[in-house]
Amino acid sequence: MQRILLTAFEPFLEYPTNASQQILLHWLQDTPGSRRSEFTTEILPVDYQLAEPRIRKLHELSFDFAVHLGQSPRIDRYNLEMVALNLKSGPNTPIATLNPHGPAAYTSQLPLEDWRDDLRQHDIPTDVSFHAGTYLCNASYYWSTEAFLQRGIAHRSLFVHVPLITGEEAEQEKAIRSGSRMLTRLIQLIEGHLAQDQGPVA
Repeated sequence: MQRILLTAFEPFLEYPTNASQQILLHWLQDTPGSRRSEFTTEILPVDYQLAEPRIRKLHELSFDFAVHLGQSPRIDRYNLEMVALNLKSGPNTPIATLNPHGPAAYTSQLPLEDWRDDLRQHDIPTDVSFHAGTYLCNASYYWSTEAFLQRGIAHRSLFVHVPLITGEEAEQEKAIRSGSRMLTRLIQLIEGHLAQDQGPVA
């Protein structure tokens, strides 16, 4: 059975909630389950010093794939991120590399455009985005990709940015259900991909 890691982030800065956490928790309650995969979920702290060891500890469990969720106030649809940069910045965080000995970026070779098209066909508004920014979202993507490569496996990590969830209660519930539906379909696509992929060597 395939083993998939799913993460989201806790609330941070001025945001009282985090859309990624809301979606993942709803998905956990609502998911129909899968005969093909076993899931591990984690809510990550928005803190470089705390998040990195948490992610590396999780990867000791040798997952087959990792999906990381995070929210972005600048989008109105789900973004499948293509590139993880070796760069970090943020409030009270000087600009620096995540790994001074690592490559400048990791570029995903997953079929992101095909997955985007499939999600759109299921009425789930989705884009492919060039990179995940330079804050903790990007860092989690970089560290996770790096962890897989240390096992000699490439292209088994994906970061998905989700829009903020705001508005009246009914609107928020609709947005959370939409995000949960996106995650369910994305996992189905990932399971199909894993069934055909023996794990490219890095």
